[in-house]
Parts: sequence; C-alpha cells; structure tokens
Amino acid sequence: MTGADQGVRTTTAGWRTRATAAGGFRVPAHWIDDDRTGALAVVRPETSVNPNGAFRENAVLSVVESAGDVVADSSNAIAEVRAMVPWSHVVSVTPWPQGPFDRRMQFLYEYDGVAVAVTKFTGTLGGSRIDLTCSAGLDVYPTLVSTFDSIAALSDLEVHA
Repeated sequence: MTGADQGVRTTTAGWRTRATAAGGFRVPAHWIDDDRTGALAVVRPETSVNPNGAFRENAVLSVVESAGDVVADSSNAIAEVRAMVPWSHVVSVTPWPQGPFDRRMQFLYEYDGVAVAVTKFTGTLGGSRIDLTCSAGLDVYPTLVSTFDSIAALSDLEVHA
C-alpha cells in the first residue's frame, strides 16, 4: 500500500491550481470542486474512477492548530485516525520530503460498510498543522495513490500563524 514516490509528477501539465487561503492547491485538471464545507478545499474527479463504487474518491485540504512541531502533529494525526469508528488501521507513517508536507500516513477505515484507503499528508507551518487527506475505496486506491502523492508534491501551500 505504501508506494512512496512511485510515479509522482514533477510537472503541472494537465493540472490546475485551486486557490485557497493556504496557497495554491494543485489538482488534476479533470477534478472538480466539491461543495462540502468544513475544509479549505475539497476536490474530486469529475467522473468517479469506479462508477459502481460505494465510496467517492476525494482530496480534502484542511488547517488546524499545530501541537508545536511535526512530531507532535504527526502523533495527533495518528491518534485521530485510531479513534475512528467502527474501525481503522494505520498502515504506515513515513517522512515526506516533497512540497509543504513533512509526513505521509496511509491508513484504512470503514465508512458505511465500505473499506476506504487514505493517504494523509501532514505539515507543520507557522502555528498551524496543514493536512491533505486523499481518500478512495480500497478497490480503486492503487490507481490513485500516485495522483495523491503528486497533489502533495505539486501544491504550493503556506500557512502563517
């Protein structure tokens, strides 16, 4: 499931920038804005990777108060995942040297009876923790993991305290 740095894009051809309060959120050009609230930005493919799938793939950009440094912020992000019900499982937490993020976590959880795979990128910038949470049904996750990694690597985000 980890696949770190496999197929990460380094150019922005075929990508668009979604302006946010935290800077430029780079996403594939065919991904559209979602109207959900509670985050800086939510995007999803215009057409689902699996039209018959029970979970709609998406990427959510959010900012919360930092616990002080990347180690504390990573620990908090892991604790948040472990508290998910009915179940969740953290698969990996690794350093992420590309873009504005410091850590890359992969985990699984259940949503409405569907196994969902997630890549969550966390960075500590100023007094804030910035999270990019990219989710897909477990059935299509392998086809999207490099896209999720590319979103994290190409986004030009900056948060000020």
